[in-house]
Amino acid sequence: MKIEQAVQDIPANHRFPYILFCIGSLLLVSMGCSFPVQTGSSNPDARSLSTPVVFTITDTPTVPPAEPTPELTATMEITSDDEESVSRAEIIENSKLPAFDQFIQDLKTGESGRIVGIWVDNVLALRVVYQPSNNPAFVSSEDDVATYFLLPWEKAGNYGLLAHNNLAGRYFFNLQIGDIISLVFGDGDYMDFEIMEIKEFQALQPDSAYSNFIDLATGEQLTVNQVFIEVYMGDFHTTLQTCIANGNETEWGRLFTIAPPLY
Repeated sequence: MKIEQAVQDIPANHRFPYILFCIGSLLLVSMGCSFPVQTGSSNPDARSLSTPVVFTITDTPTVPPAEPTPELTATMEITSDDEESVSRAEIIENSKLPAFDQFIQDLKTGESGRIVGIWVDNVLALRVVYQPSNNPAFVSSEDDVATYFLLPWEKAGNYGLLAHNNLAGRYFFNLQIGDIISLVFGDGDYMDFEIMEIKEFQALQPDSAYSNFIDLATGEQLTVNQVFIEVYMGDFHTTLQTCIANGNETEWGRLFTIAPPLY
């Protein structure tokens, strides 16, 4: 979907609240990046990292329905030092991931409409916790845990998973086009998504909620609202989000991994 068309499709009297929603959502990403760096066929519980300033959203987020049809992303910083980066090959070689069937059994809660885990073969096996309905800025501070972002579901019927890049988000950098993401539901069912696009953006004002972004692939400059529309709106898909750090700047950029369903 073209960005301009997506905005035009929104009734005129709803465009301003919609824009505020998008800006507030990207602010969530920015605030999540401030977490300190550490060296070294199926639908998220941790503590808040800070008290970010977010725009008021009129409608109250709700948990997705029991049988979801068809989620901005979490922000995390990742160091760019070679000695602190973990290659995909190293992750695969040293992987201690459980078997997929065991992963599902370990996470089953009986809830058919609730995502409880995310799995990518040989790359990651993460438990998923949901944001509290009254805290859209919440991102889990537990390792090996991704956070289900409620607002993308509410606004677009899409899934969004957030993680700090010094915790679970570090695995997002090892994902590749063509990888299959399996979202595991509480009843043991799961849904597969194929990664078709990985987008990286530089924040021109990393500490500002109103920062414009540069698409590192095209050099195009986009507003915070345009970035949100590009990665979270449109046809049913799953988006994973984390932050990109560059040197001492922990909120230098954003990484979005976009995966439509594998039908």
